Amino acid sequence: MTIQNLGSKGTAVDILSNDVSASTANGSGVDLQGYEGEAAFILSVEAGGSGITYAVHLEESADNSSFSDISNGSFTTTSANTAAFEQIALNVSDLKRYCRAVVTVSGGTGAGALTVLAYASKKYTT
Repeated sequence: MTIQNLGSKGTAVDILSNDVSASTANGSGVDLQGYEGEAAFILSVEAGGSGITYAVHLEESADNSSFSDISNGSFTTTSANTAAFEQIALNVSDLKRYCRAVVTVSGGTGAGALTVLAYASKKYTT
């Protein structure tokens, strides 16, 4: 059994910067070309207020212009006025070059901060 040192090879990748989300929005495309293998995509969201829910999913693009949904790239929709922390694993080697997060805000009034990060391995270079 081999134990890999992910601490020195892994890198945090900011997919959707921490910000207050009060309305539905698309994040910017993030270039994943320098990464390989399995990555942990992490959603962290605070309670948004009475009735507020967040549905967050990931999309991919070859050209950073035309995006489509990533299979198995959806986080669980949050319950109303509830904080959430969730991780999904995706193989970035199987994804197109660019990735972005899409946030759909529903229900009530209010806003909460959320962020989407990935922890990915840099490609081996010589």
